[in-house]
Amino acid sequence: MKNHIIMEAYPDKIQARLEARSRQRAQGIPGSINHFARELVFEDLKLWRVGALKVSFKGGDSDLHTLIAQTASSWSQWGNITFDFGCNETEETCRLWHEQDTSHIRVGFDQPGYWSLVGTDSTDQAIVGPGEITLNLSGFTEVLPENWKGIVLHEFGHALGFHHEHQTPALECDFDWNKLYDYLGGPPNYWPKWKVDHNLRQLRNGGLSFSAHDAQSIMHYSFPAWMFVQGEKSPCFTSENTSLSEMDKEMMALAYPFDEELIAAVDAERINHLQSLIAFQSPGSSIRQFNKKHLAYYLSMS
Repeated sequence: MKNHIIMEAYPDKIQARLEARSRQRAQGIPGSINHFARELVFEDLKLWRVGALKVSFKGGDSDLHTLIAQTASSWSQWGNITFDFGCNETEETCRLWHEQDTSHIRVGFDQPGYWSLVGTDSTDQAIVGPGEITLNLSGFTEVLPENWKGIVLHEFGHALGFHHEHQTPALECDFDWNKLYDYLGGPPNYWPKWKVDHNLRQLRNGGLSFSAHDAQSIMHYSFPAWMFVQGEKSPCFTSENTSLSEMDKEMMALAYPFDEELIAAVDAERINHLQSLIAFQSPGSSIRQFNKKHLAYYLSMS
């Protein structure tokens, strides 16, 4: 008898906005930008610039906020970016959400499941408007799950711009797709086939920087053996990961470098990419406006 497995997935309205943006942003854009694959440019621009990310909380008490802040901040030991939770030790509070909140990451607890937008998607108003939640930890305000630290690290990994490791282009997991479609199509997930594919199928390598497959990554899901053709012998079968792997730390340092010359080089490359994308995009489109704001930020820092 299989225990019910609640899978990580965006709310349908967020998923629909992401898919609409994917269609719109590729219109009129060539397959390569400045000699880089178009998808690689898009994915690179999901990474934040080194610095600090403002985080707010909708719901929960100060004790919960502090626990989440302390755990998520483990990422910052390995890369040149920090989370600004606005915690005040004297008043024992952290930054609270408000209706027009534009914090980089807005944490909520009252939507179904655990999920987070990936990197700078959290600031794209074609995906989420001011005040909308960008990272959700369902039920944390009622009782912390046994593996809560791993969940927090995983979701904040997405917020930093990292995808699922079990979808790495380096290895195609041997999922038993017929079983998955049947199981995930029923309770408690009720996923249609397209949603199963979106969340579990291998990602194309044209849009990603990736390491060799890392089964110990905090971004790798722990799936039961029955989901794989090879069962426990599958290279994608792993116990639950609750801390950052050595490869997680290496990829964090690569994504958010400390070296000033490397930071300047990355900034210059992204400015060039954004200018090229803006030149192709329709005046007045929401995607063009987002890229112009993104470009203005980089120019202000250079």
